[in-house]
Amino acid sequence: MPLWDWLNDRGCGIFLHISSLPSNQGIGCFGDSAKKFVDMLSTAGMKFWQICPLSPTGYGDSPYQPISSFAGNPYFIDLEQLKDDDLLSEEDLLELRKLSYNNVDYGSLYKLFWEILKKSAVRFFDNGETKSEFDKYCHESGWWLENYCSFMALKDKFHQKPWNEWPSMFSTYKSAVKEIQNSPELLKLKKIYQFSQFIFEKQWRKLKKYANDHRISIIGDLPIFAGLDSSDVWANTHFFKIDEKSLPKFVAGVPPDAFSKTGQLWGNPVYDWKELSNDKYSWWINRIKRCFELYDVLRLDHFRGFCNAWEISYSSTSAINGEWEDTAGIDFFKKLKRNFPKSKFIAEDLGDLDEKPQKLLSQTGIPGTTVLQFAFDSDSNNKYLPHNHEKNNVLYLGTHDNDTTKGWYESLDEATKHKVRSYLMVDGHDISWDMIKEAFKSTCNLLILSMQDILNLVSEARFNTPSKVDHNWQWRVTQDQLQELYNSDTPRFLRQLCDIYGR
Repeated sequence: MPLWDWLNDRGCGIFLHISSLPSNQGIGCFGDSAKKFVDMLSTAGMKFWQICPLSPTGYGDSPYQPISSFAGNPYFIDLEQLKDDDLLSEEDLLELRKLSYNNVDYGSLYKLFWEILKKSAVRFFDNGETKSEFDKYCHESGWWLENYCSFMALKDKFHQKPWNEWPSMFSTYKSAVKEIQNSPELLKLKKIYQFSQFIFEKQWRKLKKYANDHRISIIGDLPIFAGLDSSDVWANTHFFKIDEKSLPKFVAGVPPDAFSKTGQLWGNPVYDWKELSNDKYSWWINRIKRCFELYDVLRLDHFRGFCNAWEISYSSTSAINGEWEDTAGIDFFKKLKRNFPKSKFIAEDLGDLDEKPQKLLSQTGIPGTTVLQFAFDSDSNNKYLPHNHEKNNVLYLGTHDNDTTKGWYESLDEATKHKVRSYLMVDGHDISWDMIKEAFKSTCNLLILSMQDILNLVSEARFNTPSKVDHNWQWRVTQDQLQELYNSDTPRFLRQLCDIYGR
């Protein structure tokens, strides 16, 4: 008997990360554009909005290398709302307004955003009327907020150096607590980061309620690994394979696959699952508890990592040489079931899976992932071809790691293009929508479309290229593109497709 069985109804949704929304503050946020997007989802008959992790990002700007698995990304705070609350002035925002509206310039954003947020924090604390709400939030969220804000305060003090290069008295949360309490400078910095999370939480809950009130569920994302330079590892080194020099013994990745001939060297420290088990998986339970405070459905990234993980020596420069090591297994998921009996999970189970992770997925009953772009590189037995789809799966044309559908098609050799056209019975001139219409017919109960494919965009709109360091996570949809979409017949056509195919 599978542990979970929730994906019994057909539905459809759209993937668009918060960072990709239009705004006049250099990055997408929880402002009016987000509400208008929810309105469009509702008009189009969508039931889901999928996003990447909301976690704060570090070097490389990847939401899958979080500074904290529990905190929210302050960049997503709508500064217009702070201006309305008299915590900012238009003059404070002038330089931010000059940033690109077409992509996210993370370097410039970092230089400008934090100083603006610190100004608003100072003005907030000068106003005692709202302080009781803030104090209540800090008390209720202290179980994760304390170590995150302490970590960020120390990152500021030590000029953003990684925690394993800090002085020894700050090398763990436990040893740093007393030092922080005795430092007015660190307490002040810590309070600013508490403020950032307070505002993030307040605005996100308001937006999420707006989506839920429109019968839109939020699909969030849980990166399986924590970033090395994160409050997660700093405060919990005993749950990771870290040596006495505070360096990873092994790092995570995957061997060579369809995305990379040399594999993917992610660099995250790997878990000590024996230690986690001895502690009854408390850190993981708390992590998932926090996720369900933010999301309605939780996608488990790199699901096979809960069965076995590709462990690579820390000194390696590629992911080619590594070993598969057993990790969590079914006992971990039985523990999750006891703690989250009615929660909804999705498994990202892509890649070459052997029998063990396939068995684990079957035991859990968690829906897996199907990608239509993977369907045309072999024969009619390819499991990604629509006639081979299974109901308990989530179908994507491509995930955030894939090219746009138009870009993907244009990169194919002529023989594969012919195979695509023959299967779809089209001439290929409108390939994004040809694939979208085919996907609606699939027996997969849940279909998630990307905004790039709905807009029929080329490779320049790709969100992420695995193993590539630069220019990832930067794409944004423009206000003009969205407005043209909203004014077109497309939302109503999507609703018609939902009606026709029972989604």
